[in-house]
Amino acid sequence: MDHNQGTPREPAVGGRAGFCWGRMLSVAKKEMLDSIRSRWLIIFAVVFAILALIISGLGMSGLGLAGYEGFNRVTAGLLNLVLYLLPLISLVMGASSIAGEREGGSLHVLLTQPIHTSEIVIGKFVGLSLSLTTAVLTGFGGAGLIMALGSGLMNVKDYVVFVLLAVVLVLVFLSLAILISVLASKRSQALGLGIFVWFALILVYDFMAIGVASLSAAGAVVPLLLLLLLFNPADMVRVLVILQLGGEATFGPTLAALTRTVSHGAGQWLLLGALLVWIAAPLALACLFFGRKQDY
Repeated sequence: MDHNQGTPREPAVGGRAGFCWGRMLSVAKKEMLDSIRSRWLIIFAVVFAILALIISGLGMSGLGLAGYEGFNRVTAGLLNLVLYLLPLISLVMGASSIAGEREGGSLHVLLTQPIHTSEIVIGKFVGLSLSLTTAVLTGFGGAGLIMALGSGLMNVKDYVVFVLLAVVLVLVFLSLAILISVLASKRSQALGLGIFVWFALILVYDFMAIGVASLSAAGAVVPLLLLLLLFNPADMVRVLVILQLGGEATFGPTLAALTRTVSHGAGQWLLLGALLVWIAAPLALACLFFGRKQDY
């Protein structure tokens, strides 16, 4: 006789429950509400909106520019703001999400519920994505209004593409941050790794890439730069924005040749596809590693 017959089964615990979109959305909703209450998101939203307004105001009026020239000047200024600030805040907020709950003990409580580990990872990614995207769109909304008053609506398509690429950049670095948060054992370690990734990709990578290319044969410089470009999502966004604005000549002769190569044929689709891989791959790895971890 099987003594286990009739015994109530234990509820499925993290990883053994089947994936459910409803539970994932519940996690996303909770993460979004927690983010809204977070001082990090509020500070970021305020600072980003103020800087975007200052840059757009100076570009369209203070410098006496108008029309397409003023639009390009403002977008170039906003591009620098996007490339430096958005990856940093995405890494800071994402890296502290799972690692912070693990350190605080609330993650263990969550995993005692019948919930799949992938629902937690994807739910946190979705919730943080919605929070950060809302903050970014709010800042871009004020800047866009000022630009529309100065140059009209003739550049609205270019501006929308620029904003969408900025959101893609947020998603890329947020995906990297979630992976870091899964791998790190403590919140401080996750934040440290996140800042290191930001420093390496945003501040150091370009100098290393140009240095490596300068040591290569003349005919191999552009293909090598294209290969190195694919390993830096921030640079891919920069190139796509410059191509959208038609300002590839500002890169200098060598990088202008690179952008001309990318602008032909399927080059831009290659960069967009690579950015999607940068979003999906770290998130998939985060789900895989989180499902295998036991130190909750």
